[in-house]
Amino acid sequence: MVTNLKDLIEKFSDEKKCIDFLVQQRWGGNPQCPYCGSDKWYSIEGGKRFKCGNNACYKKYSVTVGSIFHASNIPLTKWFPAVYIILSHKKGISSIQLGKDLGVTQKTAWFMLHRIRESLKEKGSPLLGGTVEVDETYMTRKLASDYKGYTDEQVEEIMSNPNKAKQKGKGAVMGLAQRGGDVRVTVYNEIDGKTAKQHIKDNVTPGSKVYTDSSSLYRTGLEEYSRESVNHSLVKPEWARGDVHVNTIESFWGMFKRGYYGIYHYMSFKHLQRYCDEFAYRRNTRQLKDGDRFQLSLSRIEGKLPYKILVHGNKEKDSQAKA
Repeated sequence: MVTNLKDLIEKFSDEKKCIDFLVQQRWGGNPQCPYCGSDKWYSIEGGKRFKCGNNACYKKYSVTVGSIFHASNIPLTKWFPAVYIILSHKKGISSIQLGKDLGVTQKTAWFMLHRIRESLKEKGSPLLGGTVEVDETYMTRKLASDYKGYTDEQVEEIMSNPNKAKQKGKGAVMGLAQRGGDVRVTVYNEIDGKTAKQHIKDNVTPGSKVYTDSSSLYRTGLEEYSRESVNHSLVKPEWARGDVHVNTIESFWGMFKRGYYGIYHYMSFKHLQRYCDEFAYRRNTRQLKDGDRFQLSLSRIEGKLPYKILVHGNKEKDSQAKA
């Protein structure tokens, strides 16, 4: 296990060391053909690549095939520090700064960061339960042009009143925080009562305690839960009433928005979900040391993200969804 960035750079000083470690993390030390799934293999090119032992396949492959490192000309000796850096910085790191740190262009660093974020998304996690806090926020409005002179609190108040809102709240983010457990964050184009309630039902076990604020999104339709709320809009705002509060998810929003304003400055709606996955993953693994978090992340690298898909989206998948 590595303990700091200097230790990581020394431990993974050449490509072969990175490959051996990645084989252990991805396949438990026994390579599996990404094309046919066979666990029979031959080592070629001095252990840098493998050849499938299945006589119906016999394809050559490396440990990066089918992973977030797929078809990348960037060596693993630069990928590993990139993974470590983004996971150890609480508020993230900009592509400009990462590019300077690694000696690559800003465009390359931006692509690397989004590939890493892709590996951090939720994958088949169980439903939340116990006590779950629910709240929503909005991340991609153009505050400078449409709400110049307003504070963030005033903007939130304006947006909560449809008669006063100047534009729809594109970039709505639903957050669920299980007390003593994980945070789950999902991006929507817009949130209405139906969407909010369905999101809760899809992610929270019936019978759980659900704590919200006084938003009209949650007032009805959640009879299968024990729901209570606090009212932030009183003259003297009610932040907590005994055990009832949404301070856990609010603190997550606080960290997220500090990263937004202080590091990234702007998050496009197209990529907003990946930024949410990044912050949620760091929060959900906050009990781990940086080295342990780095090691865990290298076991989640399945799934490639081509640059064309990142920039232009999967048009074939989108057309099927609309059909």
